[in-house]
Amino acid sequence: MANPFHPQIVHFPIIIAAILPIFILIFAYMIKINKMTPRGWLMIIGLQLFVTITGYVALESGEDEEDRVEKVVDKKFIHQHEEAAEIFVGSSVVTLVLSIAVFFLRAEFQFYTKIGLAILSLVGALLGFRAGSFGGELVYKHGAGSVYTTGSGLDSEPQGLLPTPGKNTSESEFPVNENESLKTDENDYGNPEENPTYEEDLKQED
Repeated sequence: MANPFHPQIVHFPIIIAAILPIFILIFAYMIKINKMTPRGWLMIIGLQLFVTITGYVALESGEDEEDRVEKVVDKKFIHQHEEAAEIFVGSSVVTLVLSIAVFFLRAEFQFYTKIGLAILSLVGALLGFRAGSFGGELVYKHGAGSVYTTGSGLDSEPQGLLPTPGKNTSESEFPVNENESLKTDENDYGNPEENPTYEEDLKQED
């Protein structure tokens, strides 16, 4: 079975969101001391746009897998992860809009506004880690990944309570012929020649 797309994309927005606050502070300071042109801020906008797009793609791909995962995981845990992801993507949209707005502010207001934007971006990164944490619990705590593994309960044939016919279910490594167990053994009723009291018992009965 092919691997789901969701875990392949979900790491990108979280990683970029984690380093973005540091980049914002560095770029804000470099622009303030004239070591970088104001156009350098476009790179921050591009990174924030990347977080928003990949976050949205991760959210949609997770919803595509929801019906399948619900077969093995309680819906409340899935919705908890989904809601956290929606909040993260929503915060990235707000940060993206503000980062674009900062670019058009007057130079004397830009630096302190960018500091506030870095703090907001840090909050967004924490929201991303929160969503990722819930996703990790789905896989490693609640067994969501089991629906994609071969031989899982959903893909394998159901096992009944009774043993499968034609298979040796005995613990012994030597197969047992059931017909042999039905044969009578002469020792079950005793051998008159080996039992000296057998004839005496018959005489007493007569």
